[in-house]
Formats: sequence, structure tokens, C-alpha cells
Amino acid sequence: MEFHELLERIGVDAPATVARLGGMESILRRFILKFPQDPTFSALAHAYDIRDMKALERHVHTLKGLTANLGIEPLRQLSAEYLEQIRTAVPPSELTTYQRQLTQEYRRVTQSITQFLRSEERRVGKECRSRWS
Repeated sequence: MEFHELLERIGVDAPATVARLGGMESILRRFILKFPQDPTFSALAHAYDIRDMKALERHVHTLKGLTANLGIEPLRQLSAEYLEQIRTAVPPSELTTYQRQLTQEYRRVTQSITQFLRSEERRVGKECRSRWS
């Protein structure tokens, strides 16, 4: 899989996002590939689990901003909808659907990135082996 295919798969409008980053695709690549390591989602999930609405709002807002900056539109959209519900004081018991949808999309995105990284490692390994054979 090529990097542009990964971007399509996770819902990034590559031309617009690269333009927003000053035309530097290398910056987008670096931050997209580091996205699964970001602690925001695990903090968000913990806040949801303990029903800490203030922390949940903060972490959902952070995830929304992070995904907006990276151009991961489906995840940004879900974060925005979830944040709206939190800010309108929807009872925690009614946020389950939003948490489930966000979790599902987050996993899809991070699994796609991880799969891309593994395929890159295999490709690089093959290139190295062929050079030394």
C-alpha cells in the first residue's frame, strides 16, 4: 500500500491537508504515522469509563482538533458530533452510541496506519536483503 492509499483509506483529503501544512507532505506523513501513539484516545476512553464529563469533553475536543489538523475527516466529524452532545449536557448514559462509533472509527484508522507501517517494514526489509544478496 502506498502512503496516498493510506490517506484515502482513513479519509484524509491529502491535497487540502498538505496545503494547510505549507506543502510539506513529509510533515503529514510523520504525524499520521505517529497518530496511533498519541495518548488522547486512551485518556478519552478512561474519562468515559469513569464518567468524568469534564475530562471527557477536554479529550474529545483535543481529538477533534488533532484529527482536523491531520485532515482525518471521518474521525473529526464523529468527534465534533460527540463534543456537541457532551456540551448540550446529554446524560452520560445517552453517550454510549457516540462513544461506540468513535471507538470503532478510531480503531479502523489506527489499524489502517499500523497495517501500512508493517507493510513498509516488510518492503524495506526485502530491499535490504536484495541489496546484500
